[in-house]
Amino acid sequence: MPVVVQVFSDYVCPYCYLGEVAVRNAVAATGAEIVWRAFQLREDGPPKFEPRSERANTGWSNSIYPMAERLGVKINQPSRAPLTRLAHEAVAWARARHSFEPFHQRLFKAFFLEDKDIADITVLKDIAWQAGLNPADLEKSLTEHRMADEVDEDLLIARTYGVTMVPSFVIGGHVLAGVQDETVLIRAIELARDGKLEAETKKLPHLPVNITR
Repeated sequence: MPVVVQVFSDYVCPYCYLGEVAVRNAVAATGAEIVWRAFQLREDGPPKFEPRSERANTGWSNSIYPMAERLGVKINQPSRAPLTRLAHEAVAWARARHSFEPFHQRLFKAFFLEDKDIADITVLKDIAWQAGLNPADLEKSLTEHRMADEVDEDLLIARTYGVTMVPSFVIGGHVLAGVQDETVLIRAIELARDGKLEAETKKLPHLPVNITR
């Protein structure tokens, strides 16, 4: 059986958007499978700081934009910081209709390229239409929270693994937190496939796992 890479991400996290390049390349190179899981960076209340505050601007200038340039990914600094609960429920709805991938990609692009409010049901309905799905059906699902259990299950799995930041990658039961280099992900997948990842992580039990070659 192929190695499964569980990816925990949130749709307002620029590093989750950028980090997809490495994980997709890694699974393509190794034959692994990806399971995308929901994570909410913020469950309620206002953001810790304004999305275009001096602190945010510095982070984008010094880290996010340079990383995007290296990866060849177009990304724009958003003007808003919406809650993502409805977005995750919408993705779960799309997954049940075998349309996860187009919905998932359009959500990221709506936020990081078009600066849309992905907490707005109207925006989510438009994404559903773009993905060839029924917007009215999505609206009913969201207003009735029909996919709440699926999202809650992902959040419970995240807590079980001790995931506290995104993106996080769970491979062979071990968590790699933060954006990972493609070679690191490939090495972790290879070790898990060969049944050696557990032994590798136990060599330095009190230090960060070293799975590079």
